[in-house]
Amino acid sequence: MWRDDDEQVFDVASARLTTCGEPWAFAAENAAAIDAHWTLRREQQPRFFNGAVLLLASYEVTAEGCLDARFLRSDFKSFLFWRETGWRDRTVMDAFGSALIFSQQGRVLLGRQRDGHLNGGLCYPPSGFIDAADVGADGAIDIDHSVRREIGEELGLGEDQLQRRPGYIVTRAGPVLSIGVPFDARAAEADLTGAIGRHIAADPDAELASAELLAPGADTARLAMPNYARTLIAGLKRLKSHA
Repeated sequence: MWRDDDEQVFDVASARLTTCGEPWAFAAENAAAIDAHWTLRREQQPRFFNGAVLLLASYEVTAEGCLDARFLRSDFKSFLFWRETGWRDRTVMDAFGSALIFSQQGRVLLGRQRDGHLNGGLCYPPSGFIDAADVGADGAIDIDHSVRREIGEELGLGEDQLQRRPGYIVTRAGPVLSIGVPFDARAAEADLTGAIGRHIAADPDAELASAELLAPGADTARLAMPNYARTLIAGLKRLKSHA
């Protein structure tokens, strides 16, 4: 399903995401090793919680420009084992929604995650696992709802402060697929980052340590970032509708 050197950034007009009842064979086959790994990692990071996780099982982009994707249900401890032992199962991907917030000057908002979290110290667009609250009774996933929740929790921004752009920006980089939901910030850059800074400072358990703005195509060498975020920043410059 994926290759290490497969890096793409592309637009889609819509997204149809659903869960399926298929089990994750990798998790069943490695259950004992997963449990042992989880015991060790919980000792190292007590804040880790074994919640539900959805993994991308398949996807296609239809002729109408729709991202049509199916997700498997699993749990965090199995995901963590897969991620930290070399992503050995290439039949699934780590897929999630990302908030792509563009400033009035066209720069993209990045958050740096606080140490002690899964991506501690790394800079990337605000994002998180798809939550059970994002999945309807029919198995349909509302990725916009997932992203708006992350925006509220991590940045403290409300819907009145952002203007939704049409479509989605998908970033594929190795085992990761980011489904970017694009927004334009209504406030000036200083007001935007100031509001986010105050929100972070007011929350003693904030997930983010700081936020900053970066231009599409900018040099990212100075920042610690996951590979998909570097691929996204570079690829945005080639997407004329979002650069």
